[in-house]
Amino acid sequence: MSDVTPPQGPDQPVEPTIGLGDEPTAELAGALPSPDAPPITPYVPPARRSNAGRTLTILSITAVVVVAILCGGAYAVYLLINGGGPRPADVLPSSTVAVISVDLNPSASQKISAITTIRKFPSLRKRLGLNSTDDLRKYAFDKLVVGSCSGLDFDRDLKPWIGDRAALAAVDLGDKTPAPALVLQITDPAKARTGFKTIAACDHSGDLGWAVGKDYLIASDSTAHAQKILLAGEKSPLASDPAYQKWTSATGDAGVVNFYVAKKAVSYLSDLIDSFSSSLGQGFSSGLSGGLAPGLSGNVPGSSGASARIKGDGSDPGSLLTSGLKNFQGLAGTIRFSGGGMELAYATSSTGTAATEIGTEVGALPHDTAIALGFAMPKGYAQSYLNRVKGLGGSASDAIGQAERATGLSFPQDLTDLLGSGVTLSLGGTAPPDLNNLRRPEDLPFGIVLHTDAAKGRAVITKLEDHLGFQLSDIPLTLGGTSSELVLSPSPAYASALSKSGSLGETAAFKDAVPHADESGAIAYIDFNSAWRTSLVNLIKDLGGTRSDVDAAKANTDPLRSLGYSSWVDSSNVSHGLLRLTTD
Repeated sequence: MSDVTPPQGPDQPVEPTIGLGDEPTAELAGALPSPDAPPITPYVPPARRSNAGRTLTILSITAVVVVAILCGGAYAVYLLINGGGPRPADVLPSSTVAVISVDLNPSASQKISAITTIRKFPSLRKRLGLNSTDDLRKYAFDKLVVGSCSGLDFDRDLKPWIGDRAALAAVDLGDKTPAPALVLQITDPAKARTGFKTIAACDHSGDLGWAVGKDYLIASDSTAHAQKILLAGEKSPLASDPAYQKWTSATGDAGVVNFYVAKKAVSYLSDLIDSFSSSLGQGFSSGLSGGLAPGLSGNVPGSSGASARIKGDGSDPGSLLTSGLKNFQGLAGTIRFSGGGMELAYATSSTGTAATEIGTEVGALPHDTAIALGFAMPKGYAQSYLNRVKGLGGSASDAIGQAERATGLSFPQDLTDLLGSGVTLSLGGTAPPDLNNLRRPEDLPFGIVLHTDAAKGRAVITKLEDHLGFQLSDIPLTLGGTSSELVLSPSPAYASALSKSGSLGETAAFKDAVPHADESGAIAYIDFNSAWRTSLVNLIKDLGGTRSDVDAAKANTDPLRSLGYSSWVDSSNVSHGLLRLTTD
């Protein structure tokens, strides 16, 4: 059973706090019924505030409670706290459109990994301490809350009842827009009722309603909504929804921060896009006709000037945006500690656009590569892009012709011949101790590799040079490569290095940060142990920092090893992404 705590009349003043209004709000109170008591009729307050006021209500409560007790989530997870119990998805209803939750009691392996990771950074050890959860929460509470809501006391108002998990959600209750929900795990319903009443007094909009269940308190923009959400969750919890199970399972183990977006979110987002697509179209028309094609504003089909809405094949900017959502089936993700580092993993529906892998090409970069970026080109990408631009109609479509006349190239063929199947960019690991020593472009070990038929790519470059009347060497850029790739770099030495097969993919740091490189269509990688980190730390002194500042920066970056991102599509046509930070 659940319990509702409705707002009462304004007979008891409260202290002014976060300043949403000059007058104090009514206190929220309620009594816990006995098991045999008749159901409570939810109190629905009069409609006195706009939707904007309701939004401020939820934001204010979020600031007071979630930020305070969770302390950024990731910082607090290292503590070995007891508890567990149901998760927010166990009490939210299956009609939830989107939810983001924080869990301070994840798996034991994550706790151990979190402790190991955080202890490596001197500033975190000193700032957080490694004593107790309550000390850390009180530290955050004192820094983030007390100044704006001085009537609150952590030990009195939160500690006796607050649990380890919390969430913010949007729930479909059949209205035009989803209802907001703040979901707080509680350890004692009676104490939660009293404690949250004090917290709610920090809000001045008067629209806040809340309901207390066995394990969670749910607050929303009205008591009726809070009660509906709580009861709907008891009847059909989000955790039992097949779509929720599919996407959260695809992300792997739940972590410190978890999020989920349902397929039904597309309809709400589409409505939002449609609501401003007209003005967006006006902006496109004005910008394109006034910037790319002056004097063409009158040529936009169906327009009488630059402010006309763009129309081409029945599309406009809004419809182009929503068309990209048509394949969306859901999304889930998590931030977790793993292997002495942290990672953000997500899974969503594939766009259906086939792309080759780029892992082999990125892995063939020089062994000492400090920064690498690679992305594969989907089949037919050039033609698809041009079709999208032409779909805007008017001056946007004409911009293609202008680009061809300006460059001497023919689209999409020349673009396909130049970029080929993929592109990689890299920064070499050789860096001067003092960045002021970088005086010429030739001193920078940076390069671009175009993975294409070299003969076709060189022909496109020659066509461009002839039309523009200058050579790449005038920039200066060195052109190198093999029969299957073109290399461009300001440094002849680095161009030569990129023209040879390297072994970045065999390094332990790369393998750890980009574990799915072989199947990935997009990859990003940073090696924090390269000489560039030392150069950047030394730059602090050049910018006016003290020796102490330099030493602190060095001590707090030394534990960093690498950062990697990879995205891939599995055999079930599920699109995955992984952002992984590793430490030494």
